[in-house]
Amino acid sequence: MPGQRDQRDQRDQRDQRDQRDQRIVDVIRSLREGEVVTYGEIASDAGHPGLSRLVGRLLAQADDAEDLPWWRVVNAMGRLVPGNERDQAAQLRREDVDVRDGRVRWAPIGRFSSRSRP
Repeated sequence: MPGQRDQRDQRDQRDQRDQRDQRIVDVIRSLREGEVVTYGEIASDAGHPGLSRLVGRLLAQADDAEDLPWWRVVNAMGRLVPGNERDQAAQLRREDVDVRDGRVRWAPIGRFSSRSRP
């Protein structure tokens, strides 16, 4: 029956979205102290390159109970989360990350570790 098929298709699509979102959340949870990565790297590591905006949306929608290390994720230029720069910088500095002028300049682990330490 067409109606049942549509419902099944919608349920399958919802399940696929939930699985995709869970893979992204799992990658974020796996970030170690001092590791700073980009939204795009999270998406790629989760198997969904090109969905960096989804990573940002999931982080923005996450509640405190999820305990995601959101401060370890920045944009490709190292810019901190707009509106949360002060809190994010403080969190990162506690992990020995060099943050200046609203950007990550160096980190012990991840994309920004290859830069020479100031």
